[in-house]
Amino acid sequence: MKPKKEKVKCSVCGFQFIPESFHYEKTHFDQIESKGEIVEFPNGKHQIELKPFTSLRGSYVTYCPQCRYLIKFAGEIGRKEVIEDPSLIKKLGAIKEFGKTYKYQFDANNKPYMDYSDYFIEKVDNIKISIKNALDEVNFDHWGSSYNKWKEDKSIDSFKFLIHFYSTLIEYLDAQVEDSNNKSVVQKIEALNLPKNLEILTKDVEELKNKIAHDVYELNEEEEQLVESSFTQFMRYLIMKQLNSLKLDKIIIEPEYDFIDIDKIKYDIQEFLDLYLGKVLHIKGFYNEFLMPLLEELGVRHPDYKP
Repeated sequence: MKPKKEKVKCSVCGFQFIPESFHYEKTHFDQIESKGEIVEFPNGKHQIELKPFTSLRGSYVTYCPQCRYLIKFAGEIGRKEVIEDPSLIKKLGAIKEFGKTYKYQFDANNKPYMDYSDYFIEKVDNIKISIKNALDEVNFDHWGSSYNKWKEDKSIDSFKFLIHFYSTLIEYLDAQVEDSNNKSVVQKIEALNLPKNLEILTKDVEELKNKIAHDVYELNEEEEQLVESSFTQFMRYLIMKQLNSLKLDKIIIEPEYDFIDIDKIKYDIQEFLDLYLGKVLHIKGFYNEFLMPLLEELGVRHPDYKP
């Protein structure tokens, strides 16, 4: 059972609060027997004796911030169960009652209520899930597989990567631009309203592709840099397009959860994006030249984060 997402009410002062934390106290409770009346009769007597129906082991402890009263909840609850295997009787500490042999079977409980850490984790997890769902729409495998192969496999030259990048770009333009069949590639690029620098780079890639298509041509170093820069900036554009709607720079913390530190949330977001994007994009100078500017633009860069 998951911890309850509700406030604890102090039984002493009645104050309702979200626990700062719970601590597990390892305790053992002696079982107090209940005994019936001794009924005496000639040459004998009889008395019923019963072990408790349940036994306790361990407890979750927190405190009321108003009156400092310690509040405890059962950690493990043991209930009597019949022992079927006679060989286990001595090992398990048997209880004999009504012609049967019992033992206490303990079940561990989770902490009963969510505490500060749980609320923080829930907030961060919800944000990370929304980020992942948004980024999954980019389909990095389709965009980045040829780039990764280009960087890792020397047998794949710049020409092959350019052809794949260009064809993927055309697919994207056709899917995003209305009436794409009646527009040139340049018109489609302009219809996207890309950042000016990226629009220029993308048009340059289109021009380079046309140049290669009509001549026997080998890309020089400057042209390779053009293709790579176009790819990395287009990836950044796609990522920003997906994440802008999440407004990560304006994370809202409800007043009753003011113990949640937004800076720590930003730290975890940065760590998550570093891991996620670093795994799918093997971009040269990834951290300083790609991730840091991206985080700045998203408004979630944390100064203390170091990969």
